[in-house]
This record gives sequence, structure tokens and C-alpha cells, in this order.
Amino acid sequence: MAEPDLNLLRVFDALIELGSVTRTASRLGVTQSAVSHALGRLRVAFDDPLFVRSPTGLQPTVRAREMAPAIREGLATLRAAMSPSLFDPATASRRFTISAGSYFCELLMPDLLARAREVAPGVSFAVSAPGADLVTLLDDGAVDIALGAFGRVPRRLTLEHLFDEQLVWIASADGAFASDPPRRADIAARPQLRIATGRPQGARSYVSEAGLERRVTASSSLGAQEGRGSDAASTTIYDLQTAIAIVERTELVALVPRRSTERRAGPGRLVLIDAGADEETIEMAMLWHGKQAADPGLTWLRSLIHACLEPDRGA
Repeated sequence: MAEPDLNLLRVFDALIELGSVTRTASRLGVTQSAVSHALGRLRVAFDDPLFVRSPTGLQPTVRAREMAPAIREGLATLRAAMSPSLFDPATASRRFTISAGSYFCELLMPDLLARAREVAPGVSFAVSAPGADLVTLLDDGAVDIALGAFGRVPRRLTLEHLFDEQLVWIASADGAFASDPPRRADIAARPQLRIATGRPQGARSYVSEAGLERRVTASSSLGAQEGRGSDAASTTIYDLQTAIAIVERTELVALVPRRSTERRAGPGRLVLIDAGADEETIEMAMLWHGKQAADPGLTWLRSLIHACLEPDRGA
């Protein structure tokens, strides 16, 4: 291809990533026939089928896999060259979309929006609960940044560490324990409130917090087995903040992220008990698409998120 057609290369890059004519057409805002026509031109230009159909979608040929990294890098370089070199929050007019569950909504969003209103009055935010289609939304640019506890993520996405969260047991400050400070044996003897992954229907909707919720649930179950508690005797709820409110009003105990409860601990409210030998930490992170690495607006937003969570770092 002596004179590269950038539109064809964009189609090629999207097909490599998505493996679907339908999804490629949706991302690029064109018809499926336009994508099929572009693929035909690419096959002629490179004298190679490039993609073959399989039960799981379009699979790249050896030639396509060899070309893909260089084409993606070239397109990224071109996008960076054409993007504004600076993002001035004081004059910018932009809407950012963040995927975050209830944990990060309470922990981060009030401070983030307050700071943004001070320094970037033209910037607004759309915050949505993560769902099973989170990766697709990041691929399509419908979500700019996702916040949560993640397991394995596709290589095309970038994962940035925010902080390590510690799990602690909580109980109502009104409920007397056998010892002061409480021991693990006291916790094990109490009925437990477990935080389950997903919505009440069982759909695993909170994908970005699923790692956090799964490990809270698993550790809580282990704690139940140490004493009287059991899965049959425990109560399960799907929302972290509701769980904390229930513990304040009942004799139930729960294993929760420390940062979610520290501000509510105190006389007449909550008692925090470290998990002791079973203490577990969970890596909390933010996730975004690698194709947006050079976006100065998102670079500013990531820095602001860090500043909110790490006050000494500064924006």
C-alpha cells in the first residue's frame, strides 16, 4: 500500500480489536456494508485475507497479527499530533464519563466534583454504575475512566494503581462485646451480614467492584466458619452503604473496606476491628483505554483523582 488510506487503517485497527464487523461499524459510526467494503479493499491492498471467520468472530491471519502493532502505534501517534497539546481546565468545556460503584461514589465523588467546580467550571461529569458491558463501553469511548478492584483486564486497557484497601470487621458501638477491645472469637460468635456480588437478582452488574465484593464475601464466610456463624445463619445484602447502616442498628457484624467506615466510627456508631492475622488488602485502581493515553483532558482528570485520594500529591 504505497499511499496508506487512513480510513482503511482505522477499520483494520478496530477489526483487530473487536473481531466483529457489526461492532466495528458501531464504533466508527458507519454501516456494516461500509466496513465489509473497506475490508475488501484492505485484502486487495495487502494481498492477504487478513481476517477469517470463526465461531467466535473474525480471527486475524498471521500477516494481520504482524502488522497490527505498527498500525496501532502509527494511528496513536497521528491522534496525538492532531490533539490539542494542552488542556486548560479554567477554559475547557468537556463532559467526562466515569464508571464507579457505590464504594467510589461515596469515597471520591464529593471531593472530585467540588475540586473540579473550583478549577474547571466548564467541566461536567456523568457517573454510572459499572455493568457487564464495561469493557465494551471503554472500547467504544462511552466510558472514559472506570474505578474499582479489577482482576485480569485486556491488554488494550491501562490499569493504574490508586491505593490498597484494608478489610476490617465492623459492629455497632451500642452492642457490648465480651472483651474490650473485641477479639476475633467475639466476631465469630455474632451473626454476620455479608455483602454479595451483583444485584439482588444475582446479575453480576457491579463489575468494577466485583473483585472487592467477592473477596469481602469469601473472607466473611471464612470468619463465619470459625464460630457459631454459618452461611445459613448469615444475612446477605448487595449494597455496601446499606450494609454499614444495618450494622449500626443491629447486632450483626460485617467485613468491609476500612475507608468506607472510618468516618462513621465513634461513640454510639461503629466499632472497627482489624482482621488481625487474616488481614487482607485489595488493590483499588482506575482503568482506561490505551488509545486515550495521550488525551490531555484525561491526563488532567487522572491527576485530579489522585489528588483527591492522596491530598499531599496535589492536582
